[in-house]
This record gives sequence, structure tokens and C-alpha cells, in this order.
Amino acid sequence: MHLPKEKILFNSPFRKELEILLDYAEKAISNREPIWTPFVSPQLIEEVKNKFNNLNDITCSFEGGFPSAERKRICFERSEEKINLSYSDIPMQGIYLKGNFLFDRAQQNDFRNILHELDAERDEIGDVWLIRDRGAQAICSKECAILMHKKIVRLREVEIAIEALSISKLEIPFKRPEKIINTVEASARIDAIASAGFGLSRSKITTQIKQGCLRLNWEPNEQPSKWVNIGDLIHLEKKGSLKILNIDKTKKERWRIKLLRQ
Repeated sequence: MHLPKEKILFNSPFRKELEILLDYAEKAISNREPIWTPFVSPQLIEEVKNKFNNLNDITCSFEGGFPSAERKRICFERSEEKINLSYSDIPMQGIYLKGNFLFDRAQQNDFRNILHELDAERDEIGDVWLIRDRGAQAICSKECAILMHKKIVRLREVEIAIEALSISKLEIPFKRPEKIINTVEASARIDAIASAGFGLSRSKITTQIKQGCLRLNWEPNEQPSKWVNIGDLIHLEKKGSLKILNIDKTKKERWRIKLLRQ
């Protein structure tokens, strides 16, 4: 039993990454057991869903520690041997990077960089999110959680104590109900769209963009004037995400935009 490797790799912008994942999938088939990959990006997850969707021999499940997680691990299994996994079977754990950031604001990437400096590999770390002014929590591999547990580090002038936690004890980010938003704007600039979609003033959105709090299609974007297109995803720290469903030009040379807020 072999997977159609060339068909899966054909015309993919993630050819190198898919080749690595195919090795995990082939191992699941040959060993007749579930095989977990490291954490992968949301872009690669979408590519795997597209490429593996219609294959009969292998099934994929995606777990990031909580339903709305962006970075996830993939579990490959032979289709005829698929089993229902409990959370205790999933090879991931939580960590709390605790510190007092009331007077020294930090961002998600600051905490991710701290973990990298402590020798945690990128693919061992899932989502990282802020816990108000008390630091951040993250999902990671169980091996990474053991490595990080009880380490003391500094982020600028703030001391951080790292503690391994079970996923059930984490403050999982709140997932807002989905909502359709229709708006008419003078342009399709990202600052205008984000302002309307998140219900924040244009000046506040511009400030957050320049502070690195906004991502476009999962990539950092610090340009308020960047134009968006249908299908684009806008993520704003602590506010969720917007998907651009439709953009139409009106007779008065304005832009009618349909958004899905998540």
C-alpha cells in the first residue's frame, strides 16, 4: 500500500514540507499505528487537507490543544484502523510563562522567542497567547514541556518562571461566535477593513498594526495601507480574525465588503 506521492506534491508551494509529512504518513501505513507529526503552520494544514482529502488509504486528524488553535499536529492513520483518540493520547502539553508585565508590555512573539532561546525547536511549539499582564501560555510537545519546566529567564527587565501544565488547566483563548459583517468603505485598505470588522477606531487599528499586533494570511503586517483581496485572513491580537468573503465596487466608487468575523 503506497500513497500517490507525485500527485500529492504536484504544483504545491509546500513541496519540501509535504515530502516530510509523507514520510510520517507512509510510516503510519507500514506500522499500522497512529503517527503524529510535529506542529505545522495553518497554511500547511490547509494544503494537507486539500491534498489528502480524497485518499482512501490514509486519514488525517488535526489537534492543536483547543478547537480554534492555528498551529496543530497531524495524526496519520490507516483508514481501516482509525481509532478515537482521547486528549490524554495526544502528545502535547501546556506551559505557563509567568511574569508581571503590567508596566512592560510584551507580545506573543516575545514569548515564542524566549522558548527558542531555551532550545525549543519551532516545530515543538503550537499556539502562544497572552494572559493579560501576567505573561503567556502555550501548547507544546510533552518533551518540550519537560525541558521548559521550572526554568527561570528574563524578558528585558521582567523575570519569567516557566511551569508545565496539563491542557485542562490552561486559560484557553475565548472563541467568539462567527458573525457576518457588511460594510462600505472608501478603500479596501487593511486598516479600514480591520477598523470596521473589529469595531475599533481607525487610529487605534493603525497603532496596533505598527506595533506588530496584526497578521495578514498568518504573516506579520505592519503596513496600514496594504490592500486586501477576497479570501484574505486578518488576525488581530486578542480580537480574533476576519475573512474577506466578497469585495464589490459601488456606483459611487466606494467598496462594499462582506466579512466573516471569527
